[in-house]
Amino acid sequence: MYSKIKQLFQRYQSGKASPAEHKIVEDWFEEFNDRQQEPIDEEQKTMLFGPMDRKIQAMLYPRKSYVWLKAAAAVLLALSATLVIHHINSASSPLIAYQVIKVPNGIKEEITLPDSSVIYLNSGSSVSIPSDFGNKKREISFTGEAFFIIKHNPNKPFTLHAGKLLIADIGTSFDVKAYPEDRQISVAVETGSVAVEKKTAAGKSTVLTGSMTQNQQLIYNKANDTHTLGKIPSANIASWHNNQLRFDNASFAEIASQLERWYNVSVKLSDPEVQGRRYTISFDDEPVDHVLDVLARLSGATYQINHQNIVIHLKNAKNMK
Repeated sequence: MYSKIKQLFQRYQSGKASPAEHKIVEDWFEEFNDRQQEPIDEEQKTMLFGPMDRKIQAMLYPRKSYVWLKAAAAVLLALSATLVIHHINSASSPLIAYQVIKVPNGIKEEITLPDSSVIYLNSGSSVSIPSDFGNKKREISFTGEAFFIIKHNPNKPFTLHAGKLLIADIGTSFDVKAYPEDRQISVAVETGSVAVEKKTAAGKSTVLTGSMTQNQQLIYNKANDTHTLGKIPSANIASWHNNQLRFDNASFAEIASQLERWYNVSVKLSDPEVQGRRYTISFDDEPVDHVLDVLARLSGATYQINHQNIVIHLKNAKNMK
């Protein structure tokens, strides 16, 4: 039964959880964190875990038993601001807590790891840091976009899990963009070098590049499982960190997602997109209405704003010149 709990939260941590699974875990955290952290009786346990039980039964396991969740209530009670996963394969294995740092839309955040490495997190990003980070290895999981400045330690290489990719640092600074909803994952090196591997279904990995160096960028296409390696101008690496909003060969659906993260707004497209239309443009710390004005003027699209809700009409949209 514990393996199912472990698998559910591992999928959540690695960014592989389905939308339904992700919502169940998020709802559980919100419910748990709203309660006082003190011993609870059986009735309170039922109130706390009952909604999660019902959601898992209805959304994930409609024909399967979910007794395992009720029996593991004591384990789940250890999961609040951090996730605790018990390695049940060995009685001597320690508990490992994962500190999960989530940056909401419209916000950017800077964090410092125990080894003094620095991570700048873009809006809508999250990073999961194990409590044993730096003991024998330096390994974290990540979704979203971030700029990493990693302290070199040849005895403890730094490894980043970003979707299907494993990024091994060799003492460097680099940017990774790996939002779950995006069609691709990109890795760009500012200084030093990194190696990039792709995780396989068999639990192994395939080397995509053994050494990316300064001003090189790897783009991995999720849909067709291919990648390209090319050059990128220094100014374009982590330009978001300097408050520059960039759209690089982006569809309007991708533009909408990026606007939502950047400005903490809701963006809806009222019309289907025409396949093949892509847009490349950048903005320097501009308000959202100015960005929309420029996009509308160049593409022919129109838009409406109602507080934090934006609707973009694509009926007359065309490729930007």
